[in-house]
Amino acid sequence: GRAKTLLVRELRRELFNNTIRELSYGDYVTTYQKDEWYWLEDATTKQKEAYIYDAKVTGRDEHRFIHVDTKFEKFVSLTNGSVRTLAYIPIAESISRAQRQFMNIEIDNGKKFTYDGFMEFSFLRTSLRQLLVISQMTCEELDIARLNVLQEIQRSNQVQVSVRDLEPGRTYYTYNAKQKIYEPFVAKKSYSASDPEWAELARTKIVKIPPQNVIVVGGGPTGLTTCIHCCEAALTSGGIVKLYEARDAFAKGGSTFERAQIVRLDPRWISILRYHLGTGFEDVYIPATGETDAQLGNTLPTQGFVEITIKDLENMLHVELSKMWSKGLLQNHTQAGARYDHTTNNLTKMGSALKVDDLIKRRVNPDGFTSTEYYTWRVAEMKYSKSLDVEDLKIGGEYGIYIREENAVKNYKLVGVNIDTETYTFKATEEGMEDLKAVGGNLPSIYPKGTRKHAEVGKIIVESVRKGSKGGYVRDELPYKVIEKERFTLDVGHTHVIECIGKPHGSNVHFSVTTYEPYGVCCLQGLKVSMGMHNFGEKRWGTGLLDDFRSINDQNTRIIGDFTKMVRSAPVAQKMYEYMTDQKDNNWQLHWAKVCEDNGYGSLNSTDNIVPKIQAACKLHAEMAPRFKRQTLQTRFFETGDNYYLGMEFTREYDLWKNNVATECVASLMIKASKDEQKTVGRFRGIIMHHIDRLWYDACLETIRQGDVYNPGARHRVPRLYLINKLTDDKLGDLPVGESFRLTDRPKEKYEILVKSGKHVVVRNVEGYISKMNTNTIVRREGNLTRSPDGNAESRVALATFPVGHYVNFRTARVNDDAKGYIFAFIGDEQATPHFMRYSGLTGACINACLFNQFIKQAIDGVSFKDRFNLYSKETNWSNGEVVQRGTGANYGTDGFLRPGFPYDHFMDYMHSKVVESLESSHPNANIIASRDWKTKFAASMVPRGMELNATFIKSLDSQLKKSVSKKFIKEAFSDQSIGSTQLKNILETRERQLATKRDRTDSKEYWEDYVQGLESLDSKVVEKLVDYHVGIAIRLDQICKKIVDHATKLHLYNDRIASELENQPKPVDSIVDDFAVEAQNFANALVTSATYSAGVVGFTLFEIIRGDRVGTVLSAILAAFNIAITFGTMTNVSRYKIRNEESRVVFQEQKMLGVMKGVYSAMLRQQQDAVPEKDNPFIAGLEEQKNAFLKNAKYYDYDEPKEFLEAYRMLKSNINDPESIQKFMGLLSSKFIVDTYHVNSYMQENLVNIYKSCHELYLSVSGESNESGSAEAQELFQRLLTFKNQLEPTLQRGPTRWGFIKQRKFAHWDIMACLQFFYSMFCFSTRKSASPGALIDTKTLSILKQIRYVSKLNNNTILRRENRDVEDLYWATRESWIASLIFMTAVLVHIAAYINLTARAGNNNSNISMLSPTYREIAQWVLLPSTFGAILAVFHFVRKFFILIGLYSTLGKKTYNATSTENRDNIKKVRSVTLTQLMLVVLRLVAAVAAAVALPWALIEINFSEETVTAAELPAWIAVGAVCASISAFIFFFLVEYRVRYNLSPKLGEFVCESFRDEIEGMYHLFELPVNDIDSKQVQEKETWEYVAREFLHKYRFDTVFAADRFGAILQYIQSGMDQR
Repeated sequence: GRAKTLLVRELRRELFNNTIRELSYGDYVTTYQKDEWYWLEDATTKQKEAYIYDAKVTGRDEHRFIHVDTKFEKFVSLTNGSVRTLAYIPIAESISRAQRQFMNIEIDNGKKFTYDGFMEFSFLRTSLRQLLVISQMTCEELDIARLNVLQEIQRSNQVQVSVRDLEPGRTYYTYNAKQKIYEPFVAKKSYSASDPEWAELARTKIVKIPPQNVIVVGGGPTGLTTCIHCCEAALTSGGIVKLYEARDAFAKGGSTFERAQIVRLDPRWISILRYHLGTGFEDVYIPATGETDAQLGNTLPTQGFVEITIKDLENMLHVELSKMWSKGLLQNHTQAGARYDHTTNNLTKMGSALKVDDLIKRRVNPDGFTSTEYYTWRVAEMKYSKSLDVEDLKIGGEYGIYIREENAVKNYKLVGVNIDTETYTFKATEEGMEDLKAVGGNLPSIYPKGTRKHAEVGKIIVESVRKGSKGGYVRDELPYKVIEKERFTLDVGHTHVIECIGKPHGSNVHFSVTTYEPYGVCCLQGLKVSMGMHNFGEKRWGTGLLDDFRSINDQNTRIIGDFTKMVRSAPVAQKMYEYMTDQKDNNWQLHWAKVCEDNGYGSLNSTDNIVPKIQAACKLHAEMAPRFKRQTLQTRFFETGDNYYLGMEFTREYDLWKNNVATECVASLMIKASKDEQKTVGRFRGIIMHHIDRLWYDACLETIRQGDVYNPGARHRVPRLYLINKLTDDKLGDLPVGESFRLTDRPKEKYEILVKSGKHVVVRNVEGYISKMNTNTIVRREGNLTRSPDGNAESRVALATFPVGHYVNFRTARVNDDAKGYIFAFIGDEQATPHFMRYSGLTGACINACLFNQFIKQAIDGVSFKDRFNLYSKETNWSNGEVVQRGTGANYGTDGFLRPGFPYDHFMDYMHSKVVESLESSHPNANIIASRDWKTKFAASMVPRGMELNATFIKSLDSQLKKSVSKKFIKEAFSDQSIGSTQLKNILETRERQLATKRDRTDSKEYWEDYVQGLESLDSKVVEKLVDYHVGIAIRLDQICKKIVDHATKLHLYNDRIASELENQPKPVDSIVDDFAVEAQNFANALVTSATYSAGVVGFTLFEIIRGDRVGTVLSAILAAFNIAITFGTMTNVSRYKIRNEESRVVFQEQKMLGVMKGVYSAMLRQQQDAVPEKDNPFIAGLEEQKNAFLKNAKYYDYDEPKEFLEAYRMLKSNINDPESIQKFMGLLSSKFIVDTYHVNSYMQENLVNIYKSCHELYLSVSGESNESGSAEAQELFQRLLTFKNQLEPTLQRGPTRWGFIKQRKFAHWDIMACLQFFYSMFCFSTRKSASPGALIDTKTLSILKQIRYVSKLNNNTILRRENRDVEDLYWATRESWIASLIFMTAVLVHIAAYINLTARAGNNNSNISMLSPTYREIAQWVLLPSTFGAILAVFHFVRKFFILIGLYSTLGKKTYNATSTENRDNIKKVRSVTLTQLMLVVLRLVAAVAAAVALPWALIEINFSEETVTAAELPAWIAVGAVCASISAFIFFFLVEYRVRYNLSPKLGEFVCESFRDEIEGMYHLFELPVNDIDSKQVQEKETWEYVAREFLHKYRFDTVFAADRFGAILQYIQSGMDQR
C-alpha cells in the first residue's frame, strides 16, 4: 500500500543523505582558518558534527567552535585526542547553489528562452542536462544546506567594507548612529593610516549599499513566497525580511489556513517551490513509485501547471518560513495589524496592535514635549493588568473573572466567603452564566470591574530613540484604553514595504478594468470526495485499492486538463424547486426552519413562515430560467484527491432574484425593527442569501452529476454530494461508504464510514481514530462542505458568492524615501487580479515577487535607484497587462465573461497615478506610461468597434476626456496641501468655464498656456506649483488620451482590434453547403461498399444453395459483419451531415433572411417602398430587433429605463423614411448615448453600435436612387418573401443535439418523414412566379431562387448576387437534409439486415440444415433488399459526379493550353491528372454500384422463385462477386490515389488552382462587392466578400469532387484570404 510506497521514498532519501555526508568528509586536519567549516569527530563514538571555527581561546589550549545548526559553542582541546577534526567539503551546499542557479535560469533567464531553448547550444547541452538532474534531487541534507548557505550569507556581511578597501570615486554609505540613518559618502582617494580621516572612518560602519530590509504585510501565499524568495537578496545586502501577518498560526494550536479553493500554479511557481521547499515540494507534488499523481497536489506536465488548495500551499510555505525563522534568517510577527495608508504613504498600526520594539512616529520631541515635527519612539515595554489578590476582594464588590472555557472575562459579584473552608461564592451578573464557587488557594484570575480580557494591556511604555537634551532616553506612558483605537505611523527606516493583503474591498486606489459579474465558489472535502470525486470516467481495470483511492496508475480517470465545462442554468433552477417541494425528502424545508431558529428568529416559523415564500420564489425562478439571457454558465472544477472545488459564473437574473427573495423573507422583521435592530435583520438577510446559494450549489452539483457533465458514464460512480446536514434520523447501515455523519445522541463529533461489513460499520472520527459501530445506530448525515482547521465545523469560506472583475492597483510602487532608495510595493492580488475562471490570480503574484527580488539584487549590483524603480514599474505594468488579458482574453468585445469597461473619471484617476509614478522614476514618456497592450485594453472600453472613424463620436469622446482631465486637474490641485484651498478651486473652475468653448478647438499645450495666463489673481508660488507640476500632468493626460484614440483607429485600419486568429481565420470546409458537398461524397462510397457487400451476402448464399458447400456461409457471415461496422459509421456520419445542413437553415433564417429581404426591398422603387407597411419593412425590422436587444441588455445590466433614448427613437419612428431624421438620431447615438450615457458597459455600447449600423443601412436605403429595372418583379418577390419567411420557420429543426449525431426532433422532422417529403417533392414543380399547389419548402425555395436570379438579371447581375448565393445554399441545405435522411434510413435497414444475416449464418450447422426456422432464413435474405435502393442512390450520385469531372477535366485542359508559364502549366497538369484518376475511380465505383443494384434483387429472385439451370442461376451470384471485387478494387485504388497521388501534391495547390482562374475569380469579386462603410473594418468587409466569392467559385467548378477535404480546403482558404500570394 501507500505506507510501503512512502517508506521506499524515505529510504531513498536517507541513502542520499548518507552519500552526501560521506562525500563531505575531508582529510584529517590540525590547522584551522577562521570561519571555515570542519567536522568534529568524537574519538569514542566516531560521531561527526559540523562546526564553524571561531578562534583559539586566549591562555588555554582550546579552540572555540560554533555548531552549524544550533549555534552552540564548543571548546575543544585537540591535544588530548578526544576529538579529531576533518575538513568539510561543501557537497550539499554546492548542490543547493546549483539548484538555485537552475531556478534563476528558469525564472530570470527564461523570459525570452525556455530552459529547453538553451539546449540548442551544443556546448551547453551536457552541463544543462547535468544541472537538470541535480535540480530534481531532494533530501533532508539539501534542505539543511539551503538554510546553512543563507546563514553564511547573513554572517558574512558582504556589503560592509573596511577603510583600506575603499575605491576612489565610488559612492558608499556610512551609518550615522545618532540619527540611525545611512548617509552617502564618496571616497575621494585610497586612504591610509597616515590620513587625518582614517581614525574617524575606521570607527564608522561603511557599506556598499544601505541594507535592503523588507517588511511584507500579509501572510497569504503571495506574502509567504515573497518572504522566502527575497530573503537571500535581503541578507546579502545586510538586511532582514520581516513578515507582518494579521493571523496567528498558533492561536488554536494549529494552522488557521482554511481556504480550500484550488489554484493552478504556472512554471514560475513550480521553479520557486521546487527550490525553496525541497522535500516539502516532493512530498506534495512528486508522485511516488507506482503513482500517477501525488496526494495533495496535481501535476499537469503537458500544460506546465500544478494544482493545489490554497490552504495546503500556505501550510507548505509556512513550514519553510518557520524553519527560516527558527534560524534567525527572517522575522515573523503574527497578529501584526499593520496596514498601508495610501493617503499619507505610510505604514500604520492601530494602538491595540503595537508590539515591543515597534518604531512609531509621534509629534513629541526627545525631551518628551509636544512638537510640530515627527520624532521616532520605540515601544519599550507593555504593562499588563494584574489579577487581584485575595486581600483585595470585598464582599459585595463586582469583579471580572476569567472563565477558561469561554476564553473571556465575565462579570461576577462576590456574595459570600466561608472562612472555614476558604470558599468564595460569586454570583453571575450576566445572562447564561452560572454562579461560581472557588477555594482561596485555587481562585481563577480576578480583575477589577471593567476589565475586558485576560492579561489585558494597561499601559504601553514608549522610549525616544534619540537622547534628550539632558542625556538619557526619555520614556513616556500611554494608557492603552486611550490609544488602542488611535492609528500610529510606523517608522520603517531603511526598509522596503511590500503589501500582499489580497483582494481589496471597496478600495479607491484600484482601477477596475472591467465591469463586474456575479461569481461563486464551493469547496467540498471528506472521505466521499477522496473516494469518488476523482473518478470522473470509465475505468479500464478493476475497482481500485482500498488504501489508495486516487493514485493508481492505470485506473486514474481524473478530469485533469479538462476542468472547464458548461452547465445550463434552467435545469439547475428546476432542481432547486424540486428540492424545496420534495415530499419524500423534506430536508431543505427543515433546514430553512433551523436557519431561522439558529439566528434568533424562530418565531417566523409560526408567524411568517419563509419556507412557502422560498418555494414560491423557486417556482418562479424555474419558470423564468429558460428565458434568462445567459443559458449556459461556465464552471471550473478541480480536485486534489481530498478536496473538490467548483467555481462558476452566475446569471445576473439569479443574483437579482436572490436579493429580492431575501428582502421579502425579512420584510416583516424589518418593518418592526428599530434602527439598531435593522442591522441585525440585515445580517440575517445576508444569511438567507448565503443559504439560497447553498441551495443553488446543491442543485447544481446534482445537475452536473446526472447530466454527465464530468465525463460520459460518470453519473454511475460520482457520489451524491450534500451541502446541508440532514435533520432527520437514519440508520447507520443505510448510509453509503464514505458518507459522514454525527450520532444523534452525541452530535458534537463527526465520523466517516470506512468499511461496511455485516452488522458492523468501521468508522473514523476527525482525529483519525477508528472504531466499530452497529448498523442500527441512529445517526444524522453530515454535509460535505469543506471543514475548518479543526476538521469538525464547516469552514466559513467553503461557499461564497461575490462580484468578480479585473482590477489593477493605481501604482506598481510608491517611493518611500527617494534619498534612501526605498519603496512601498504592492504585489499579488493587491497589485492585479484576473477573473480566475480563465487563469489563476497567483500567476501575477509570482511574477511580482520575482521582479521585487530582482529590484533588491540590482541594488546590490550598484544599479541606481531611479533605474531600478523605472524597470520595476515597467515590468510590473507588463505583468498587470498579462494578468488582465489572461482573464478577459484577447478578443476584446467579441468573447469573454467580462469586457473592459470603466467611467472616464475612474480611468483618469488611474492614469494620473501612472503619470505621477513615471515622474518619480524620471521616465515621463507617454508610450511607457501606456504601453501598446494597455492602450488596446483602454481602447476596448473607450472606443467601441465601429466608431473608430466616426468623426462625431471621436469629437464627442475627445470632449468627454478633456472634461475629465480638467476635472482631475482641479481635484488634484485642490487636494495639494501646499497650495489647495476652496478659493483656488473656485478660481480654477471659473477659468475652466471661461475657456470651455476653446478647449475642444485648440491644442492641449496651447489651451493650458492660455489657462495659466488667466490666473493672475493667484499667488506666484501657487501658479508656479500649478505650472511645474499639475499642468504638466494634465498635458500628459491629454496626450495619453489622444494616443489611445489614435491607437484604436490604427487597430481598426489594420483590423487588429480582434487579436485572436479564431475570429480572423478563414471558414473551414464544412461551412460549404452544396449539392452533395465534400464530406457527403464519402456517404456514396459507403453506400456502394454496403450495397456490394449485401449483394455479396446474397450471392454467396446462392452459391451455398446451388453448390452445397460451407464457403458461402463463411463469406456471407464475414461480409455481413463488415456491413455492421460500415453502416453504423454511415449512420453516425450522415446524421452529423444532416444536422449541419439543418443548422445552416436555421442560420439562414436568423442571420441571412433579413439581408435577403433588404436586398430585394432596395431593388424596389421609392413609391413601392413607401407602400410597404412599417411592420414589413426589413430595415425597420432589423432596427427594431437591435433596439429590443438594447432594451433587454439595459434591464439586464441594471440600468434605469432609457427614457431619453426611447424618446429619441420615437421621434425617429415618426419620420422613419426621412434621411434628416435618421441622421439626427445617428448623431445622438454617436455623440451622446455611446460616448456618454452608456460608455461604461461595452455590451451596451455594442448594442448601440449595431443600432447605428442599422440606421446607416436605413439611411442608404431611403436616400439612394432607385432603379426601375425589374422593380415590379422585385415588389412581387418581396411579398413572396414575407410569406416564405413564415413558411420556412415550421420546417426548421432547433432541438438539442446529443453525442454529436442524435438530434431531438418533432415527428414531422423524423428521418422517415423526410424520406416521404423527398419523394413527394419529386412530383412538385416550380416557376419563378410560383410553386405548384401543395409544394414543399424545397420547391418554394427553388421558385424564390429563380425569381431572385431573374430580378438580378434584369439589373445586369449587379444586384442580389449575395442574396442569390444565400438562398441557393438554403435550397441545397434542404435537399441535402432530405437526402441524408434517405441515406440514414437505408443504412439503418441494411444495418438491421446485416445483424439478421449474421445470426442466420451463425445458426447454420452445415450447408443444408439450419437451427433457425426457414422463415427466419428467408427474412434474413429479403431484408437485404433495401441495399438495392442504396446502390441506386449511389449510381445517381456517381453519374452526376462523372459528368462534373468530365466538365472539370475539359476546363482544366483549356487552362493548360492558356497557361502563361511552364510552372503553371505543369501544376495544372498535375491537377488534371488527379481529376483523371478520380474519373477512373468514379467509373469503377459506378460499375460496382450498378452490379450490386442488378445482382442483389436478381439473386433473391433466383433463390426463392427460379427453377433455371445451375449455370443460369449462378449468373447473379457471379455479378455479385464481381461487384464485391470492384468495390474492393475501388478501395485499393482509392488508397493508392489518396496516399500516393494526392499525398504528393504541393501544399500550394490552392494557390496553383486559383491563380489559373484569377481573372474569373476577380470578376466574381467585383460582382459580389458592396460599397465600403466606415463602421466595419475594410478587411472584415473584404473578408465577407471573399467568402461569397469562394462559395460561388467552388459551386461552379466543384473541386471537391477531385480533392479530399484538406486539399479542397487549401483552395477554399486561399480564396477567402483574398488571393494573397505570400
